[in-house]
Amino acid sequence: MKRRSIAAVILASLLLAAVPLTAFAQSDTGSAYSDISGKWFADAATKYGYTEVFSDGSREFNGDRDITRIEFVKLMHKALNININYFVAPDVKDYFDDMANTAIGANELIDLATTGIIERDGSFNADKPLVREEMIHWIINALKYKTNGDYPIPMVKPVPFSDDRDISDAYRGEIYSSVVLKLVSGRGNNVLSPKDAATRAEAVTVISNLMTLIESYQSASHISASAQLAADGALIMSLTLRNDTDKVVTIHHTSGQKCDFKLFDSAGNNLYTWSADKMFAAIISETEIGPGETITFSDTLDREAYSAISPVESMRAYIIGTSEDILIDTNGYVATIIKE
Repeated sequence: MKRRSIAAVILASLLLAAVPLTAFAQSDTGSAYSDISGKWFADAATKYGYTEVFSDGSREFNGDRDITRIEFVKLMHKALNININYFVAPDVKDYFDDMANTAIGANELIDLATTGIIERDGSFNADKPLVREEMIHWIINALKYKTNGDYPIPMVKPVPFSDDRDISDAYRGEIYSSVVLKLVSGRGNNVLSPKDAATRAEAVTVISNLMTLIESYQSASHISASAQLAADGALIMSLTLRNDTDKVVTIHHTSGQKCDFKLFDSAGNNLYTWSADKMFAAIISETEIGPGETITFSDTLDREAYSAISPVESMRAYIIGTSEDILIDTNGYVATIIKE
């Protein structure tokens, strides 16, 4: 059992690097169903109504039918294109005591448990309907997994649902985030129905929203840093953002500071922080980058100041702000010192 657990942990970490965010799976879906034309969920069912998950041979999708927990596992597993090659095949009972390795969806469930999208928690109850608040919890876990936890954190709280008191405290924050991120919405009249079973139509719609969001983070922008040592000995520090989408990208700042630069020696010691001797206006501001546009934050550290802290090995540039449109790495963007 220990060997299987170790193998799972190793491969879970390798998977993040091995599978690009754009490698999403699709198969024969909407064309197989006769009952989705004109329905509000038709586009989502066309993309993600996988026949191997939903088809019963009747050519009907049955969008109003409750989705089971194992059906959603199979749906999410295929959409996210998760495929782990284990050194030692895991036993599903190491994850859930009411599952067998021969059960439908067992392999997919093992993968999602290995990645942390679904927590290991005693019994899984595969054939029971999946309640809406737990579905939201799983898709937020999937978002964290696919972005390595580096996705924009919504800074606003949505208007409470009329049945807000019915939301479990453990899921409340994730539900608020999912609403702001436009992953989920209520059922009309501002009702969430968190304890109700999710329908097939709702499930494919949520998955469609999740995949669109992940793909938008992948393609939203290119952010890079550079540290150029000029001929006169001054260091030119830059942070460049390019908007590769067809929409305006907005970054929200809580003060006049929009960026920062830090210099480090070969041991990783912080030698210099650009903002340390500066004052910034206490005003809320925004930076907007139009479609196809590029902006650069830049400043120069003169030769005398740079010489006083040398030798410098690397620089980290930081965006000081938040955005719902792009992923901002709070750890900064690294650049090595380049001589002209």
